[in-house]
Amino acid sequence: MVASPSRPHLLFIDGLPGSGKSTAAEAVGGHVCNSQVFAETAQDHPLLVAAPDRMGAAFSDIHEVHSPASFAAAALDRLESFLTCAGSDVLYVFESHPIQSTVRVLFQLDAPQATILQFWSDLQDRLALVQSRLIYFREPDPVQAVKDIARLRGPVWESYLIGAFQQSPWMRARALSGVEGAYRLLAEYADLVDRLAGLWRLPILTLPARPESYPARTDALIKWTTAPVAPDRP
Repeated sequence: MVASPSRPHLLFIDGLPGSGKSTAAEAVGGHVCNSQVFAETAQDHPLLVAAPDRMGAAFSDIHEVHSPASFAAAALDRLESFLTCAGSDVLYVFESHPIQSTVRVLFQLDAPQATILQFWSDLQDRLALVQSRLIYFREPDPVQAVKDIARLRGPVWESYLIGAFQQSPWMRARALSGVEGAYRLLAEYADLVDRLAGLWRLPILTLPARPESYPARTDALIKWTTAPVAPDRP
C-alpha cells in the first residue's frame, strides 16, 4: 500500500468573547514544537477577509464591502489560498476561527440561515482534505458571560462591542440598538453556533467556556491536540 502524503495540520480554537481562546491558543503554541499561532488581531492572519483593528476583528463596516454571499466566498478563497502553501510539518493554530471570524460576521450581515449552513458545509469540505480539529468553548449563559467580561475589560471594550454590533444589518433589520440590542444579538448568535458545533463533521472537542479549573481544561485540550489523528476510513 502506498502511504498517503502528509497533509497540513490545523487547529481552530473558538467560542464567545472572554471564553479563553487566546490563552488556550498561546498554551498550545508554547507546548507544541513547530507550531504557529494566529491570534484574532494578527495583522498577518492568513484567513481573515479584512484586516482586524486594534481591539479585534469586529468588522463593523464589512456590510459596506460585502454581501453575505460575497463574504462567504471570500472566506473560502482565503482558506484555499492558505492551504495551497501550508507546510505539512507545522501545527497552525487559529484563535477565533472559523466561528468568531466568519460565522459571526455572516450573522451580523443578516445572512439567511441557508447561506450560513452552506458555508459551514463548504468549509468542512475543504478542511476534510487536511488534518483539522476544532476546540469549541461552549457557554450556557452567553449574555451573562459577555456582561462579566465587559466588567473585566472595562467600558471602552463594551462600547467597542456595542458600536460594532449596532452598525450591523442584523440589528438594523430588527430596529435594535444599544446594549440590549447587542445582548439579543449575542444570545441568538450563541444559539446558532451551538447548533453549528453539532453539525461539525471533523474532529471536535467541546469544553466549558468557564470551567471549574482552567489549568485542567488547558491540560485536556493539549492532550487532545497532541493525540494522533484517527486514520481516514476507507
